[in-house]
Amino acid sequence: MRTFCFVLIFFCTTLPILLEGEATDGHSTDSDQPLPVDDLRDLLLASMQNTISLTELATQQTSKISTITLALNEAKSQIEHLQGDLLTSKTKINELTGRLEAQNEAFTESKTALEELKNAQSTTQSKIQSLTEGQSEVKAGIAALPSWPEGSYCILASGDCPPGFTRYSGHIRAFDTYGYNSGYIKAAVFGDSYMRCHGPCGRHTSWDAEFGITSCCK
Repeated sequence: MRTFCFVLIFFCTTLPILLEGEATDGHSTDSDQPLPVDDLRDLLLASMQNTISLTELATQQTSKISTITLALNEAKSQIEHLQGDLLTSKTKINELTGRLEAQNEAFTESKTALEELKNAQSTTQSKIQSLTEGQSEVKAGIAALPSWPEGSYCILASGDCPPGFTRYSGHIRAFDTYGYNSGYIKAAVFGDSYMRCHGPCGRHTSWDAEFGITSCCK
């Protein structure tokens, strides 16, 4: 726009001077004569038109530059935003990586513990199998023992009676002995049967001893 105004001022100030010089200078030769007015006007108009075109082009370029600058600023803002998102993502990735490593470590420990439990289970099963085999051998040994002799008799009981026997028990309490010391009463236990002092030894002088018999008879 400034160029256009300058050209317009130049045209307005120069054209009269040129016209005046043409009118007053009657002795100039053909080679020194100025350009005709029409040619000069056409030249100035063409120059003005070129100036206007250049001004419009400059305006368009300025607009494009502004648009590009705005786009660059927006792109810069987006890049900064993406950089922030990238930093946040990187932090989250580091946190997840730490958690994953902790989980892997816990998994390894659990796997080791599981292997130890499997080994212990295998050892226990082996022991159970050995005990089962030993029990079978004991049962076989018991079955191989000779059975009780035929006939009617009793044996002292110690716990449950064998199959085919009946349990019987009896006792005598508070009977008198010649003496109540260890020379006359010696305490003993025979399975479920016993002999001993009646109460604390020496407490009674006329009824000192007692005994009980529990037997299995057939």
